[in-house]
Amino acid sequence: MQSADKYSMIRDMKKKRATAGNRLYRKHWFKTIDLTKRVYVYRNLHKSCWSVRQSGKVVDHTHFLLLKDCRYLVGKAGRKRVLREHKKNVHAGVSGYVTDKVPGEQFWDDWGTVVYNPYEHDQFYAGSFPVNHSHYCIFNGKEVEAVWDYMDI
Repeated sequence: MQSADKYSMIRDMKKKRATAGNRLYRKHWFKTIDLTKRVYVYRNLHKSCWSVRQSGKVVDHTHFLLLKDCRYLVGKAGRKRVLREHKKNVHAGVSGYVTDKVPGEQFWDDWGTVVYNPYEHDQFYAGSFPVNHSHYCIFNGKEVEAVWDYMDI
């Protein structure tokens, strides 16, 4: 890969992380989501997207979303049921406030992929570090990327 291609790819990735989705989608979630309340986001396996729940009601399905002040939550009873039955169920997700941009460029190099596997761990992990919260997180396709201070881990 030539260096010009590499730099344009990095620049495009930074643009994607700086703003959440296109203008039409932002208009849509301004109507459906109350930005002053937390949302709970989890992977919807039937629709192959992310489901957004607010006040106990699913308000949106999306492939891309940006949250701030994120908490990574795992239901203990739901995880036990997964281990017992070997069937997937909704027992883990991320809670936070929907936002449309990350302030400043200082965060762009500190993003890491966050994963959860109920058969291996009882909480979310970024590499070998357990994750309970982060400043921002992006739901992009099937991945969750987050940024946090390393002092917070």
